[in-house]
Amino acid sequence: MVRGHHVLIVEDEPLIALDLERALSSAGAAVNVANTVASALEAAAAPTVTAAIVDLCLHGHSVRDVVERLAARNLPFVFYSGHMETPTAASWPSAPFLIKPLPAGQVVDMVVRVVAVKAGAISIPSEKGGPV
Repeated sequence: MVRGHHVLIVEDEPLIALDLERALSSAGAAVNVANTVASALEAAAAPTVTAAIVDLCLHGHSVRDVVERLAARNLPFVFYSGHMETPTAASWPSAPFLIKPLPAGQVVDMVVRVVAVKAGAISIPSEKGGPV
């Protein structure tokens, strides 16, 4: 469940961001959308953020610094991108990676899972069958 959580959406496609924002809000989350690396870096530092959905490329720019900030704060995040092979994604192999396009509900379900994993409520099996 994401009720009571504050999810950062790092996405430069307005329709995708809006779809995710609506789905997360309907699930009870507070939401912030950042569509540039600069705004995402600022938002990722906000003490209220508890999880994130991250596109790997914003207007042609890597989000590596944003992901590093999230990871440094030990915040759970989900990659949601059409860019499948990137050094940024490879640097965080335990972060779930969802390939666009998907229904927003599936992305929200994965956010629920990473929040639950962070809380110690569940584990997500790796491709080899063990917990991540």
